[in-house]
Formats: sequence, structure tokens, C-alpha cells
Amino acid sequence: MKKYIKLLIILLLVGITLPVKAANYAFKELIPQDITTTIRGNTFLYKNLTYQNGVVKFELIKNNSKEKKPLSVSIGLFDEKGKNIGIINYCSAEQALNSKEEKENFIIDINGSSMETGKTYKDIKYISILGENSTCRLGGSQEFIGQTVEEIGMARNNQLTSSELLIVNIFKVLLVALVLLFVYKFLFTGAYRNMDGEDVRQEYAYINKELRKERERELKEHPPKPKEPKKVKSDEVIEQERIQNEKDKADDSDLHHMYK
Repeated sequence: MKKYIKLLIILLLVGITLPVKAANYAFKELIPQDITTTIRGNTFLYKNLTYQNGVVKFELIKNNSKEKKPLSVSIGLFDEKGKNIGIINYCSAEQALNSKEEKENFIIDINGSSMETGKTYKDIKYISILGENSTCRLGGSQEFIGQTVEEIGMARNNQLTSSELLIVNIFKVLLVALVLLFVYKFLFTGAYRNMDGEDVRQEYAYINKELRKERERELKEHPPKPKEPKKVKSDEVIEQERIQNEKDKADDSDLHHMYK
């Protein structure tokens, strides 16, 4: 019986001392080299991935989405102190996977262009799956040099990049300049004196009053000529009536002399 107990204890001690080569890790966690793990994302399943001697191997990558997707992933490279020395943003439309399609035995070779100057694959002690690279980004390999994986997570989620921060600062300066210009014009010029419309109404009333005075003065200095009576009959008809009247007068005069 004692022999069995001793054998069991020995087996337990051996099991404890043997290095564990498989473990469960998540996105943005440091994965030591030679460790095999599986990470599941919203789009892809990265099954049994491991890093060894400058090569990241995936036993299988599966597209779990309902659409065809380019095969993509973002891998962070870290030294023995857990500091970032490069990032691989991989995306390949040529190796796009249909919905539920799988890619087996997929390999990504790490080259110097993805790493900090002077560093090689021998300096990589940890990797980290930072994301699925859903935007299919290819640049930014040295964007987070010297940062820990936690700091990279903060920068990606809560902080602005240097270019984004520059744009925000430019907008802030422009906004302050516009506010100062508005205050100056409002307080020391008449540029905004008609903002409420009251000054506009007063200005129109003043203009109308001056125009009325001008019309009255013009009427006094140059009164309008009397209007000619409107002709009911034409000049020709009037002339015919005049001739007829004179003829009638002549006939009356002759008749008067005859009876006299």
C-alpha cells in the first residue's frame, strides 16, 4: 500500500514540475513563447496558436461570421520586460474566408520591418493577440514601442493617437480664436448691433421718416401742375360742333331780319 502511495506522490510531483504547454488566454494578454492557446473573437476563431523562433503558427483559423472576411489579425511583440517591440497588423484579401470556412496550418513569419530598430525575433519573449484587425490595417507596426500590453489597450480604447490629438488641439485653437473675435466685435464694434432685430426696425422707421420729409419738401418747391380736363369728345367732333353752332347763329340772324 505504501508503495502505491509513494508512486502517486512521485507522479503528482512530476506533473507539477513539468512545464505546462497549453493554457487559456484572451485578447491583449501576454502569451509566453512555446505556449499553445486558443482565442475566440467576434469574427475569427484562432485555434491552437503558438510562437516559436520568429514564427507564429495557427493550427486553424475559422471565420465564425455570416459574411466573407479577409483573413486578418493584429499581433503584439514583447520583450522579456513585457515592453512592446513591434506589432504585426496582418490582413489578406487573397486569403479571405467564407462564412464558417477554415484555414488550417496558417503561419506568419516575423521580420525586422515589424520591430523596433536593433531588435530581432530573439528578443521576443511574449506575443499578444491585440485584436482581429477588422479594419484591415497594414501599417502602425511601431506605434506602441516601449508600452505594456495594458497601455496599448488603453491607447486603443480610451486615448487619442498623436495625430488625432493634434487635430483636436487645432480645433480648440480655432474655437478660442472665433470666440475672442466674436466678443471683440460684439463689445467694441457695431457688427452685431442688429442681432435682436430692434435696431433694424428703428433704422427702417428713421429712413421712412426722412423719405416722408423729402417728399413733402419736394411738393412745396415743385407743386404738381393742374391736371387738364379729360376730353370726352375728340378735337374733330368739337370743331364740327363749332361750325354747326356758327351756322345755326347765321340762320337765326337771317330769320330775324326777314321778320323785322
